[in-house]
Amino acid sequence: YELRQLIASIARELSHTPDLNKIDLLGGQKRVISIIIDEKKLVNNGVSILAVANAIKENDLMLPAGKNLGSNKLFDIEIGRRYKNIDDIKNVAIGYYAGRVVKIEDIADVIDGPEELNKLSSIYDKLGGQNAVSVSFSKRTGVNAVLLSKELIKRTKVAMKNLPSDIQLNVMRDYGKTAKEKSDELIKHLFIATMLVSLLIAMFMGIRAATIVAIAIPVTLAMTLAAFYFLGYTLNRVTLFALVFAIGILVDDAIVVVENIERHFSFKSDENLRNIAIRAVSEIGSSTILATFAVIFAILPMSFVQGLMGPYMKPIPVGSSFAMIFSLLVAFIVTPWAAIRLLKRHNTCHTNIEYEELSKLDKIYSKMIHILLDSKKSAARFVLFVGLLFVLSCSLVYFKCVKVKMLPFDNKNEFQVLIDYPVQITLEQNHELSKELAKRLVQNINVLKVQIFSGEPAPFSFSGMVKHTFLRKSDNMTDFQILLAEKNQRKQSSHQIIESIRPIVKQFADENKAIAKVLEIPPGPPVLATMVAEIYANTRIERDKITNDVYDLFKTESIFVDLDSSLRSTRQQKIYEYNYKNGGLFGVNAFTIANAGKLLFSDTKLSTLTDVSAPEEININLSFASSVKGSNDPFKNMKIQSHQSGNVDAKIVLNEPKIANNEVINHKNLIPLNYITSELSGDEEAPIYGIIKLASKMQQYKTLFMSIPAYLSKPIIKWDGEMFITLEVFRDLGIAFIFAII
Repeated sequence: YELRQLIASIARELSHTPDLNKIDLLGGQKRVISIIIDEKKLVNNGVSILAVANAIKENDLMLPAGKNLGSNKLFDIEIGRRYKNIDDIKNVAIGYYAGRVVKIEDIADVIDGPEELNKLSSIYDKLGGQNAVSVSFSKRTGVNAVLLSKELIKRTKVAMKNLPSDIQLNVMRDYGKTAKEKSDELIKHLFIATMLVSLLIAMFMGIRAATIVAIAIPVTLAMTLAAFYFLGYTLNRVTLFALVFAIGILVDDAIVVVENIERHFSFKSDENLRNIAIRAVSEIGSSTILATFAVIFAILPMSFVQGLMGPYMKPIPVGSSFAMIFSLLVAFIVTPWAAIRLLKRHNTCHTNIEYEELSKLDKIYSKMIHILLDSKKSAARFVLFVGLLFVLSCSLVYFKCVKVKMLPFDNKNEFQVLIDYPVQITLEQNHELSKELAKRLVQNINVLKVQIFSGEPAPFSFSGMVKHTFLRKSDNMTDFQILLAEKNQRKQSSHQIIESIRPIVKQFADENKAIAKVLEIPPGPPVLATMVAEIYANTRIERDKITNDVYDLFKTESIFVDLDSSLRSTRQQKIYEYNYKNGGLFGVNAFTIANAGKLLFSDTKLSTLTDVSAPEEININLSFASSVKGSNDPFKNMKIQSHQSGNVDAKIVLNEPKIANNEVINHKNLIPLNYITSELSGDEEAPIYGIIKLASKMQQYKTLFMSIPAYLSKPIIKWDGEMFITLEVFRDLGIAFIFAII
């Protein structure tokens, strides 16, 4: 609680940082004003719990009443009062009983202090564990995350100097830093690609020609970046990759033009260089334009990919297409201008192009092409040879020499572990067990720190956003944020480290009957899980049976890890049913008794304290003692006011409680279904390999890949997840490429 107050004060200072969108505090206990009702005092003073709640809400009011027109000095009039301190709340009048005014302090303890314990957070390293409070920042759209994260860390370190020396600062996630690493890496590759292309041209065409091409590259990239700006694309790892990808093809036009200009400069002629350059460009102009647009039409289909991957991929084809168009303009404008100024006239060859001598490379090519064109047998053999190479290349996939994968694994310095304990477990038990797993994980040489978030979600990443981890707020749920050593300080990639840690996590989950999932931070695709099976059937009984059968089939294959299904048991419900007969007899309706029950079993926020000096909002919560909530007869002393019967015992209008199972029903496009989800581990980590392994065992079921069943004549299993995204991407690419070929 004390740590939360200190860190909240720092967060308040940091909130004035420009370009921030939101600040969240995680862990610790907030400061609240708790009104803890004494049920015996409530009965003795003849007051109902609903009257208490209404009195607190109705006395915290400030309303504009108008203006004091007609006076010498004009004021805006407001009437009422807001709660400023704890004494204001204690003195709120609830009603009259036995000839005296009943106040809040007569029936409740009003405490200014920590909220009820509903979340716990700790951080562990090689030396041990400590309590933790986290501050999570998000930026505004379009803001440079690199500069903002540096500014935030700098300001935080300055603010930390005013705190006790035993409070330590740990940066558990810095996406500004990782973004800079990625951008620096891509920019380095950008320069390497530019240098290598220039060096290659220098080797075959000379330094002057290489200089001309080297001029064309930055000019084209600058124009492409300008196009990104007007299209609303930020400079990120996707757009930078588009530029790196484009370098290899955007120099083609400049190379062709400068090569032909140099060739024409080698002919004996008294004509000035400008006219020679124009004639050289005109000679290959049409073919260069055609070749450029052929490349654009080969790349552009990527922009027609639909679904979740569409926006992710679009900057690559759009950026590369703009780069090609600009490279064509540069080749026809900048390259001839630079060639006139940098290239020299050779005057060493014939004046007639027809008598131009062939180089050794030209002679070798001419000899080979004549063999293929002059003999039908040679041509047929060549076609067969190319066909054989094609078949052999395809066989590499079949024999798994080349593995199928939608996107490669990234090498991050973080990952998450999600643990769902049995639903009956308490928050304190959850956190104690989670500490044991944290101690095991931190023993790995590559793990620097492990932070535990029990009863609340960890700050979610891109993957967590898709998987909805921000909804994980139950007492039985825990998120682990694992921080790894920097990439240059470890030999293994993050994926390899995760694979080595999986057995530890699984063993812990099995020991505690929990469900564990390792959340690797991927570059994509955005899916619920890598492997997702959707089970459709006409009846729920049949659907559940098939789900259990298929789940057992998943368990037979070691390739599947983090196995889970939507049939997971949830916490049971204790239901106090409303008695319609007694409710009507005593004049107490179901809505009234339900509201009273909510006030009994929940910490209900009724208002806030107007203390502007506090770093966080101070809630005024109404609650009962835990001994009352957890008793066998919680409604024993509760009275409900009725206009018909006066104060009525709540027990009279409620039946004896019943225990019921809480069941979740999933729908997709209004069709009921069940889910089975898993990740893949081992040498074959693509869904296609998992589906192939299960295909022979699931022949009795009809399977779908792309479409959702419109009607159910028999049970259907649809493969979703990464498999669906992969097929969707390649379907759209295939259709678009057909048009590109035409």
